[in-house]
Amino acid sequence: MPARLPLRAAASRRAATEPYVCASCLVGSTIATGAATFRPARLRHTSARAKHIAPTRSSLSPRRRLTAHDATTNCNTSNRRFIAHGSLASATAINAPSTVPSDYRDLHAQLQILQDKASGYVDLSRLQLALRSLESDTPTIRVALLGLGSNGALAARKLARVLLSDPLADEENWEKELLETSGDGRSLLLRFGDAEDAVQHDPTIQTVHIPSPFLRRNNVEILVTTLNANGKSASQAEHYELQDAILVPPLTIPTSAGGRVGFVRYPVHMALIVAEGIIGAIEYGGFPDAVINGSLINSALSIPLQSSTRTKSPEQTATGNAVDIDLATHALKIFRASKANGAQFSNEWQTSRVSAISEWIASHSNTTEGNFNAAVKDMVDNVLSRTSRSIDRAESEEASSVAQASVQDSKRTETLTAISRWSADAHRDLQVNLYTSFLSPTWRRTVWWRLLWRIDDVSLSASDILRLSWLNEAEQSVAYLSGRISEAGLATPNELKEVGIVEPLLNEDMKAGMERYEDQKAKIETVAELLQTPTLLSRVHQQSGVNPLFDPPWPQTIHLSRQQMLHRLVPAFHAKAQALLLGTLSTIGGTTALSIWLYIATSGVALYEAGAITSLGVVWSLRRLQKLWSDERDGFESTVKEDGRRVLAEVEGHLEKIAKEGGRAEIRPEDAQNWLDARSAVERCREALANIRL
Repeated sequence: MPARLPLRAAASRRAATEPYVCASCLVGSTIATGAATFRPARLRHTSARAKHIAPTRSSLSPRRRLTAHDATTNCNTSNRRFIAHGSLASATAINAPSTVPSDYRDLHAQLQILQDKASGYVDLSRLQLALRSLESDTPTIRVALLGLGSNGALAARKLARVLLSDPLADEENWEKELLETSGDGRSLLLRFGDAEDAVQHDPTIQTVHIPSPFLRRNNVEILVTTLNANGKSASQAEHYELQDAILVPPLTIPTSAGGRVGFVRYPVHMALIVAEGIIGAIEYGGFPDAVINGSLINSALSIPLQSSTRTKSPEQTATGNAVDIDLATHALKIFRASKANGAQFSNEWQTSRVSAISEWIASHSNTTEGNFNAAVKDMVDNVLSRTSRSIDRAESEEASSVAQASVQDSKRTETLTAISRWSADAHRDLQVNLYTSFLSPTWRRTVWWRLLWRIDDVSLSASDILRLSWLNEAEQSVAYLSGRISEAGLATPNELKEVGIVEPLLNEDMKAGMERYEDQKAKIETVAELLQTPTLLSRVHQQSGVNPLFDPPWPQTIHLSRQQMLHRLVPAFHAKAQALLLGTLSTIGGTTALSIWLYIATSGVALYEAGAITSLGVVWSLRRLQKLWSDERDGFESTVKEDGRRVLAEVEGHLEKIAKEGGRAEIRPEDAQNWLDARSAVERCREALANIRL
C-alpha cells in the first residue's frame, strides 16, 4: 500500500489562520476524509523525543520560531503534524495494514503457515517484511546502501545524496546535514515526505523525510548504514551467512551508559554494497561472485572515471560496477549553479554511471498495473530458497552428528572378526572337552553293570561333566568378548544380558514372586519383607539352581543352559536309570520266583529246569538293561552336544546382531516429521508464488 502524502507547509500555514478547531474533532474528520480515499491505516506514533521536540533548529531540518499567532493555533498544527507523521508509516513496518489483495492472499496465507511450520529454519525478520510487502499492490521497497570499509559510510551517504537530489532545485538543508552527520555512526532511513516534518530520533535508526522525486516515483525508502562483514569466505555456508548479513544488516544501538552496544536486525528488499577508493576495492575484492547476484544484492565501487570523450582508465575497463560519485556530485553542483551547463552536466552524469544504480533500483521497485513487484518476488523466492537450504543443512548436520555418535565401521569389523574367532574356539572347546570327558573315568562310572550297586554315580558323574567340561572356556571367553563390545560402545550390559532361546527355569508362581521382588528393589523394605527375602532366594536356587544375586554383565545363555540341563536333563537321566534298574530287578525276581515254584511243585525233580528259568530271566533282563542304558547314555551325550551347539549359535547370533545393529544413533522421529512439514510448507509457498502473475 503506498504511503499517504504528508500535508504541505503551505497547507499548514493556511490551517494556522483558520479559527480554533477541537483536536478530537480535527482527528476524527481527517480520518473520515482519508478513509474515503485511501485504505485504512494504523497511525504510528512518533517517539517521545519527536513529540516534544523544542521549537528550535533541529539536527537535520530548520524549524521556524513560534509566533504568538502560532501559539494560539498550537493544538491545530500539532494534530496536523501528528496525522502527517502517521501517514508516512512504511508499508513494510511492523504495524502495517493487514489488508491483503486477493491475488496475494494465497501466498500470504502460505507464508504464515511457513512461519509456524519452519520457524527454526526461516529468517523471521525477512519473512515478516515479505508478509508486509504482500499487503499492498504497491509496496514500499526498502533498499540498503551499505558502506564498506573505513570510507564506506561517507561514500554511501554521498551516493544517497546524488541519487535523491533534484537537479532542478537548489541545494536543500537535508543534503548538507546528510554529509555533516556522517561521523555519528548511526544508521539513516530516508523516506519520502515533507522536509519540514519532524525528524524521528530513535536509538536504533534516524528517520528523515525527504521530498525526493526519486523516492516518490519509485516508492522506495533508503537505508544508509555500514557493512561489517568479511567477504573472504570459502565454504557455501559462509556465503549464505554473508548474504544474510547483507540483506538483514545489523544496526548498532547503545544498551547502557557504559559504552556497551547491541545489535538489531533490519531486513531490506535489496542491498547495494558501496566501496570507495583503492582500499574499498581491495575489501570488495574479497567478496565471492555467488553473493553479489545482481538481483537482490549489487555493488558500486566509487573510483575516478575519465570523461567519455577521453580514453577509459584501466579501473573503468576492469570492472563493470564502477561509479564516480565525486564526478556525479560535481555535475550536480555545476548544473545547479547555471542551467547553461546542461551539456557538461549530462556528459559528467553519464560518465559517472550513477544512472545505472538508479535504473537498477527503479527496475526492481516499480510495479506495473496488475503485475507482481519484482523486488518482492525475488525476495520471497530467496527466502524460500534459504529456508530449503537451512532445512537441508539441519538434516545433514543431524545425520552427520548421528554418524559421529555411532560406532565406526572399522570397530564393527574388528568386533565381528573377534566374534567369529570366539565361535570357532568355542566349538572346538565343545568338541574336544566333551569327547575327553565322555572317555574319562567319571563317565565310565555310569556303565550299566555299575547301576546294580552304585546308581547314585549317574547323577554325580553327569553333573560333573556338565559343570567341568561343558563350555567352561567358552563362557570365560565370552565374558572378555562382552567387555570389548561394551568398551566399543556397541551395547550396554543390559543388552548383552538378554536371554534368547533358553527356556524359563522358573514356574509361573515363582516368576511372579521374583518380579514382585525386583519391583521392590528400589523401595525401603520392612523387617518382615527383609526376613522373607532369603526364603525367596533359596526357593529360586532350589528350583532352578540359579543364584538370583549373580548378575554378570555378559550373556548368561551358557550359564542358564547349563543350569537348565542340571535341573532337568540330569534328574531325568537319573530317573531313567532307576526305572531300568527296577525293571531288571523285577524281571530277575519274577523268573527266580517262577523257578522256585517249579522246583517245589516237582518235589525237586525239575531242578535243572528251574535253574534254566532263573538263568534265562537273569540273562535276558541284564541284556535288556545293557542295551537300553547304552541307548540312554548315547542319547544323553548327543543331547549335551546338541545343546552346546545350539547355545553357541544363539550366543554368536546375539553378539553378531549387537555388532551390526548396536551402537547406532538414530534421528528422532519428531525431527524427521518437522523437516517433512517444513519442506511441504516451502513447496506450497512456491506453488502459490508461481500462480502470481509477474
